[in-house]
Amino acid sequence: MRLFAFIKFMLCCLCLLGPTLALAQAVSAPPNRADRVVGETIANRPSTLYRFERHSLGSADGKRHYRIEISIPRAAAPDAGYPVLYMLDGNAAMDTLTGNDLAAVSASNPPVLVAIGYDTDFRNDVVARSYDYTPPVYDDNGTLIAQPIVRGRLGGGADIFLQFIISQIKPLVRERAAINPNREYLWGHSYGGLFTLYTLFMQPDAFSRYIAGDPSAWWHDGALMHGWHAFNKRRAAGKRVAILVSGRSRAATRALPSDPAPVPANSAGIDSRAAVKEIAKGLRQGGALVTYEAFPQYGHGDMIRVSLERALQIAVEP
Repeated sequence: MRLFAFIKFMLCCLCLLGPTLALAQAVSAPPNRADRVVGETIANRPSTLYRFERHSLGSADGKRHYRIEISIPRAAAPDAGYPVLYMLDGNAAMDTLTGNDLAAVSASNPPVLVAIGYDTDFRNDVVARSYDYTPPVYDDNGTLIAQPIVRGRLGGGADIFLQFIISQIKPLVRERAAINPNREYLWGHSYGGLFTLYTLFMQPDAFSRYIAGDPSAWWHDGALMHGWHAFNKRRAAGKRVAILVSGRSRAATRALPSDPAPVPANSAGIDSRAAVKEIAKGLRQGGALVTYEAFPQYGHGDMIRVSLERALQIAVEP
C-alpha cells in the first residue's frame, strides 16, 4: 500500500509539473528558431504609414509554395518610383520588423518592402529554403552534381529561384506599386546571404544593391567560391554591396575547395569569414562600392535582426 501511495504521489507531482516544464521549455527556446510559429506581425496591425498585401505563388514544379508579403508606403510615390527592398526569409523578416522600423524608413522616401517567404506558419520552410538559396555544385572535373546534399537537405536550386524572382515576383511587385528600377535592393541572412552573393556573381544587374548578412559561404565545402573565382569582378563595378558579419562564427572552421589564391590549394579549416573577406576585397578591386561591417557582440542567430535593420537604413539612402 505504501508503494502504491508513493507512485500515486509521484504521478500527481508530474502532472502538476508538466505545464511548468512545458512553459520553461517554451521560454528557453531560441527566439530565432526556424520551427517557431510566427504570430502577429506588423501586417496584422493598423498602420498610418504602410498598407499590406499578401500573395501566394508556386514554383514551376509545384514543390515549393511561396508567401509574398508586400508592404507599400501610404505616402505618394516619388516621380521616379519607390525604392524597394526584397527580403529573403520573408516569414522571419516580417516576424522581425517592428512599427518603429516602419516609422524610421518613412521619414524620407520610404521603400516598398517585399518579404519573400514560404506558405507556412513557421519562420522558415527549411527544406525549401535549403534548395532555393544554395548554388549548383560541381565536382573537381567541372561536372554538375545532380543532388548536392548538406545536413540531409537537397540544395543547388539558386538559379531556378533567381529566375523565379525575376520572372514572377518582380512583375507582381511592379503591378502593385510604382517602383524605381534603379533602386531595387536584395537582402538575405545566412543561407539568404549566400544567395545574395551568388546572385551578384551570376546576374549583377538583377538588383541595384546587395546586402548580405552573415553569408553561409561554408555551404557544401565552399561551393560559392567556385562561382566567385569564375566571376569577372569588373561586372560589379559601381554596384553597392554591404557585407555584415557576426563576431562569433556559427561554424568556426569549414573547408573550402581547392581553388587559386588567395584561398590556398587543398585548404582545410578556413573560417567562412575568410572567404567573405576575400570576396569583399576582390569586389573593391573590381570597382564595386563595398562596405564590410563586423558586429563582434552578436552571434549568427542575432544577425538576422542586426542585418535587416542595417538593410532598412541602406534602403532609404540616396
